[in-house]
Amino acid sequence: MLFLLLKFLYIIILSYLYGYPIQQLLHNKVLKNTAARPSFALTALTGFFGITALGAILSLFMPIAATAHVIILAGAVVFYLLQRSSINAEVSVYVQRARSASPGIQLFFLAAVLYVTYLSAQQSFTYDEGLYYAQFVKWIQHYPVVPGLANLHYRFGLNSHWHVLAAVFNFSWFTGTGDNHLNGALYLLTVLYMLPGKQDSPFITFLKTGLLVMINMPQLCVYNIIAPAADLPVFYIGLLVILVWLEQSARRESLTEGADSVFLLLAPIYLVTVKISAVPILLLTAILYLQLLRKKQVVQFALLLVPAVLIMGPWVVRNIILTGYPVYPMQLPAFFHTGWEVPASVIHTLRLHITSFAFYRTADVERLMSDSVIQRFSAWFMQNLRIYDKVMVLCAFISPLIVFLRRKQLPAGFLSLYLFLMLGLCFWIIQAPDPRFGYSYLAPLLVLTAVLCIPALQKKTVFTLALFAALLFETGTLFLQARLHRAFAAEGLITSVSKQNWITPAPYTIQPVNTQQAPFLMYVPVATELCWDNPLPCVDHLPTGIKMRGSSLADGFAPVQ
Repeated sequence: MLFLLLKFLYIIILSYLYGYPIQQLLHNKVLKNTAARPSFALTALTGFFGITALGAILSLFMPIAATAHVIILAGAVVFYLLQRSSINAEVSVYVQRARSASPGIQLFFLAAVLYVTYLSAQQSFTYDEGLYYAQFVKWIQHYPVVPGLANLHYRFGLNSHWHVLAAVFNFSWFTGTGDNHLNGALYLLTVLYMLPGKQDSPFITFLKTGLLVMINMPQLCVYNIIAPAADLPVFYIGLLVILVWLEQSARRESLTEGADSVFLLLAPIYLVTVKISAVPILLLTAILYLQLLRKKQVVQFALLLVPAVLIMGPWVVRNIILTGYPVYPMQLPAFFHTGWEVPASVIHTLRLHITSFAFYRTADVERLMSDSVIQRFSAWFMQNLRIYDKVMVLCAFISPLIVFLRRKQLPAGFLSLYLFLMLGLCFWIIQAPDPRFGYSYLAPLLVLTAVLCIPALQKKTVFTLALFAALLFETGTLFLQARLHRAFAAEGLITSVSKQNWITPAPYTIQPVNTQQAPFLMYVPVATELCWDNPLPCVDHLPTGIKMRGSSLADGFAPVQ
């Protein structure tokens, strides 16, 4: 636990040192706004964006290991030395604010730190981490981006930039053991922002505390905090975008002029590189850019395209190198003729697996193809949604009626944001209605519907109850984690290893593998599909119809013509 506590602190400090100059440059110089003091948490998250972009660029030329980390650390040191007086002044203000917070808020945040550190220190049993997260991060750490890697396993082509960031903060090159604990730091920054301030209106206070409860849902945290799951940043950062949007609207600030406008501009672009299913959030970015054009701020518009390109550009290049396509797993023509394009049939199969799992919680493609639309959604809602997900879905569908009835009491900026949430909800349902992919829309719609239905929820007593509810969820998550760990160990999906102690986290499960020599040397796990931290290359099944492009793994893989 001590190692993770120090690691999370290091991630937050390093990210802030990157986020502060990005914030100052874009807010003061590009947007030409008056100097403002942005949120510490959002500034650090802005640093996440910058470090990820730099890490993605470096990954084109080198493994993201010791040398790359030294370069990134050196950048943070340079930024600090150039602006140390202003950074020190800002941090001193943040420390004063923390000290002036109520004892209840301080104790809650301390509990959140202990909770997330303890949970993160447990042995991972997240299925996708064993299947491909850990292996994909390992590829990033051992080689520059590998051409055609998605041919080895189609999920290696999903190319989440969250896993690039996980590789940046994976210190296996120093400790000798895999260490992909990143989501705990994101959790702490999200909690920090969602703790209401004295200046918040009753509506914003309830919205923050309601979402504070939602981000602690046990069924979400037990799998996604313990692993570098890309679903969590899409959910958490998406909620923060919604909060910032409503806060700036409530203060009658232009969305491009508020203290946290830089985060609002960059976060949606970043989320698309984390998970392509987050693409509806680009509607918010489009609105912000249109505001600049409406004000005839053409120069600012053009300059803001630069950070957008720096975030999106390396992601697109990595996509092309990994899969042969600029966007994956969309079925696009092979424009670049790389020779390592993933076959269209494989992409089609992957999309069918994602969709069928969303409806049936299993990759039952045959049933997906035979069921009618009504049968799919009937099975989805009646048989495969858990009770809490059903409640959120029902609230989302009745929310238009509530909004219509309360149309004269809607806060500033509410309607445009609500329309975005409903459009995102429709996109989610049409594409793949797995609740994990829809929480960014379902959770805020639930909280907004509740506060519109019952305005009395904005009273201060509800705030205290919400904090207790969040603490109960945290406690429930720890009990759920212990129960699931025992169940998965009994089923043989994981093998219990030595328990974590108070210094270091528990290592990955030890998974026996078979060594295969054809079509090339590789490792295939015995009895399960999970490779975890086994040597490269390890995949869940022996691939057919592919070849190595050279004598080294760094040369990549291609389909056999």
